[in-house]
Amino acid sequence: MKIVIDGRMLSWTGIGRYTQALLEGLEAIDQSNDYVVLMRRADWAKWEPQQSNFRRVECNIEPYSLAEQTTLPRVLRGLAPDVVHLVTPNAAARYRGRKVVTVHDLTLLDFDTSRGSLSRRLAAKLKRFPFRLILLMQVATATRIVTVSGYVREQLVKRFRIERTKISAIWNAADSADLTQAAEESVPGLAKSDSVLLYVGNYYPYKNVRVLIEALSVVVQTRPDVKVVLAGKADEFKDDLLALAEKLHVADRIILPGFVTDGQLTWLYRNSSMYVYPSLSEGFGLQGLEAMAQGLPVLSSTATCLPEVYGDAALYFDPHRSEDLAQKIVDLLERPELSTELVAKGRERLAMFSWRATAEATHQAYLSAQQ
Repeated sequence: MKIVIDGRMLSWTGIGRYTQALLEGLEAIDQSNDYVVLMRRADWAKWEPQQSNFRRVECNIEPYSLAEQTTLPRVLRGLAPDVVHLVTPNAAARYRGRKVVTVHDLTLLDFDTSRGSLSRRLAAKLKRFPFRLILLMQVATATRIVTVSGYVREQLVKRFRIERTKISAIWNAADSADLTQAAEESVPGLAKSDSVLLYVGNYYPYKNVRVLIEALSVVVQTRPDVKVVLAGKADEFKDDLLALAEKLHVADRIILPGFVTDGQLTWLYRNSSMYVYPSLSEGFGLQGLEAMAQGLPVLSSTATCLPEVYGDAALYFDPHRSEDLAQKIVDLLERPELSTELVAKGRERLAMFSWRATAEATHQAYLSAQQ
């Protein structure tokens, strides 16, 4: 087979990591089929083929652009593939050849992710309508669909009445070597004596970081040693979170280091008391697995896919009740045996995930699409 993979988002944080790990896994398991990876010239250094049956083709069509729906289908047809893998549902919805489409989550359908000025927010809100249309076109015409969790698969079945047999639920993994090989770098404003509650990610409202700040205001009444670290690139939502912290008199207990290096993230994972995942919507929840890989107990929301992914290796709370989260935080801080138990269960849980397994299951989806 000749398989074309859309790699134009290799520099993006989530999609890029998924794509790169998938490519590396496919190179390890398949030396028979021919692979063509579409990449933007700006991302050329992100991935270089290691096997002779893999090659890169320059394709500078920007993601989420009009050309993605007009020009990209022509590019794909010109390559004459047997199967195309679109790693996100937004790309080339009008392409009618055999295709495997990965759907990571349905967050854009359920939550407002607009930010910035009024004009930018309005533009982002308007984009939700064509996104829904493109998603509908894509899942209707896909030969096979890949989701990153069973939860997302069931949402597609329920909302769009897609045959369950058309969808492969294939978990992601957290066995990247980046963190295990990184030299630790301390984060300013923190000491090893602090009881640190760690969150890594962006601050979109659906990420529900507010509930963590609200819970902190309760926790510090009995545990004044507690600090919250919100690690991630600062954005327009930061000011609202800081205003809430000021209102609740916990601004001095919150550290926002912005973007952190792999070394700093390693230090945070290894020196925090727990990882807190308060999100209202996720397709997979990779950060919790990363925390488990670093020996950190995970305190997770009960929302969407998270219980499926973490199983009994996390302590769960109602993401709509800050008092429930506060109680669970105190439980973990004051019951070291519970923390030890979660860490052990986390290590066991990690054995269920690997990028090689992801690649093998995705490779099977390619074979099924060709039949």
